[in-house]
Amino acid sequence: MPDYRTTCQIHAAVLAALFATYLLLPFAPLWVFGQEALPGAVFMTRRASVVFLGIAAMLMLSRNAPRSEARQAIVIGLIIVYLGLALIGAQATLRGVAGWLTWLTVAAELVLAASLVPHLRSREKV
Repeated sequence: MPDYRTTCQIHAAVLAALFATYLLLPFAPLWVFGQEALPGAVFMTRRASVVFLGIAAMLMLSRNAPRSEARQAIVIGLIIVYLGLALIGAQATLRGVAGWLTWLTVAAELVLAASLVPHLRSREKV
């Protein structure tokens, strides 16, 4: 299991890549999710890119943080983000709103959430 620093760097890299993709190539995620690249969808995709950048920055800036309640809050918040995205993606796919490639994003989000579980403790083991 990677330490917290490495885990943050991995997640930040993934989120930075998503930022760049959603900002510069908004048609790519829309295609993955089986959505039409309408002007409004492209606009919302580009807006969402900034959220990925913000979370990536938060993770990079907190990567050296010692175990604490603040670090635990970051981990819990990110697990909620990933599980929420996975749930919405699964629901949309099952309802036929999103394309089948959405299952790949659901799987990735579940793996990313699971990779954070070992970092939930706010204190060192005694």
